[in-house]
Amino acid sequence: MFTLIKSDYKAYGLSFKGLIMSVFNFSTFWLVVLYRMSHYLYKKRIPILPRILRSIGIIFYGAEISQGAEIGPGFRIAHSVGVVIGTNVKAGAHLEVFQNVTIGGRDQERNGQIKPIIGDNVTIFTGAVVAGPVTVGHNVSVGANAVVTEDISSNLVVAGVPAKPVREVGIPHSLRSMNRVI
Repeated sequence: MFTLIKSDYKAYGLSFKGLIMSVFNFSTFWLVVLYRMSHYLYKKRIPILPRILRSIGIIFYGAEISQGAEIGPGFRIAHSVGVVIGTNVKAGAHLEVFQNVTIGGRDQERNGQIKPIIGDNVTIFTGAVVAGPVTVGHNVSVGANAVVTEDISSNLVVAGVPAKPVREVGIPHSLRSMNRVI
């Protein structure tokens, strides 16, 4: 758990001074920490506490990240309000989401899968929805307000309703943001 939190901390690009300041401005980094703690307790089958931590995330950040979601290292939430990530969602390293993003299931099953599986270095922009038994490849950017209901190959930018490839990705957004100076 602490290794994942350290990786998430690096994804935010926070210095020690930035960490101290984030305590006072409720940085979304703390929402990610709440998720990591609830997921850890959920995997250890400790009752009630994971749900309490999820509820704290809803109250303070306006975001619901299920303790049953499996999200890899380097998880970053740019703006938390309206973010919903459902149970059994699987996401790789360096997932970045913006406000009003929904990642979850539909009343549909494919090969035993009902929730999205998301690869590494994926950015999901404002208002986008990734729903159902879809697989999103590595190095994908999902445009604002896009609705992903079909599988997306790696190294693409997708947009629209339903989401369609717009172009190939040069440098994944999540890797570009790691090089910024804060």
